[in-house]
Parts: sequence; structure tokens; C-alpha cells
Amino acid sequence: MWRALLIDDEAPARSHLGDLLRAHADVEIVGEACCVAEAAERCEALHPTLLFLDLQMPKGSGFELLPRLNIVPEIIFVTAYEQYAVRAFEVNAIDYLLKPVFEDRLALALSRLGQRHSEAERAPEVMHDDDRVFLRTSKGLRVVLVRQITHIVADGNYTTVWLLDGQSHLIDRTMNVWEGMLHHTRLIRLDRSLMLNLAHLVELRVNSRDLAQLTVHGRADVVKIGRAARSRLQSILRETPLAAR
Repeated sequence: MWRALLIDDEAPARSHLGDLLRAHADVEIVGEACCVAEAAERCEALHPTLLFLDLQMPKGSGFELLPRLNIVPEIIFVTAYEQYAVRAFEVNAIDYLLKPVFEDRLALALSRLGQRHSEAERAPEVMHDDDRVFLRTSKGLRVVLVRQITHIVADGNYTTVWLLDGQSHLIDRTMNVWEGMLHHTRLIRLDRSLMLNLAHLVELRVNSRDLAQLTVHGRADVVKIGRAARSRLQSILRETPLAAR
């Protein structure tokens, strides 16, 4: 069941979309909002899993909502303007509907929503170093290139993603999912709690039999690793040509 929030400054547009959605038993309309500020409040209170989001509203663009959300739901944009489609898909939107919305076009958008999640359950997306990855953080949505990730550290069922600019973000994604996504990149899993981008390794220093430390681009302090991670990293470095790191 998708918990949908309808965000549009025009009440007739919200009403029309609501009427169409009532034909879809897997979508529950949990609320409505007429501007960015109200939408941010409703998202915090109602925890929707799907946004039908207008772009041009008197008190701010729909894009301005995303950085204000702690958790960004799935998004289907609904707008009268064609020119924002490319930007919409850059923030990983499910679909981009032009007003007036018709029943068959809405059904297609919802089928794409279901298809994306079915595929995600079967297997994680496989990525490469120059692909964009979407980080849903406590401050909203950030888009980075995979090669900008220096290392990933497990934190229970979450992970902390460290970037080349020195920033880190706590992400609701497990280490196993990351490993499945990134096994075609330079990010290598060293142990249960660490993936390292070989391209951003500056130094490996062995302190003792059971302790070593890594210096990584973009991070001021060192990353401490145990014997198993150190042994795996040394083995990889011996087998990996410098040009491929």
C-alpha cells in the first residue's frame, strides 16, 4: 500500500487526481498540501511513501521541497510545464505527468512505480564508477558520482558514506546492498564493516599484527582496520596494477 500525499496549489487539480487514484486499491491518499512549507509539515507528520508533486507553485518550486525532507519518498511529478522533465529524472522521479492527467497515463506511472520496486527486490542495481548514485540523507537528497565515494562504513542496518569533499552521510542502506550495487567499481569490500575506493587510498600503515590504519583522500583522520581487512587489502594491492587503482 502506497501512502500518497498530493501537493498542488490548485484544489481542483488535487481533487481530480484524487478521483483518479481511488481506482487504484494499492494507493491510499493520506493528505494534501498546497505549498512547499505545508508539504514539508505534512511529510513529517504523515510519513507518505509517495508524493504527487506539482512544480510551479506560488510559494516555491516542488524541487525546493526535497532538501527539506528527512526521508524522500518516491516522487511522481504532476505539472503543466514540459521543460523540467530532465531535472525531474535527475532526482530519481518515477514519472513526469503533464496536466491534465488522464486515467491511462496515471496507470502507466503507477505501473512504473511497481516495476521499480519489483526489480529492486529481485536484485540491486549494478553501478559503475561514472554512474550517479542518489543519497537520501537526513538533509534531503544528494546526487553524487560513484567515483566521489571514498569509503563506506557499516553502522548497524545503516551505512555512513564518505565523499571526496570530506562530507559523510548516514544512509538507510546495508553494506550487503552496497556490495551488490558496486561490485563493478573500484570500491572493494574489505570486511563486514568497510568498503574502500582504491582510487582514494593514500597510505596503508601497519601498526601491529592486529591493527593498521588507512589514510584516505578527503578525510582528515585515519581509518582503523583489523587484521582481516588489512590482509585482504594487501592481497588486492599486490594483484592490482597501479593504473587500475
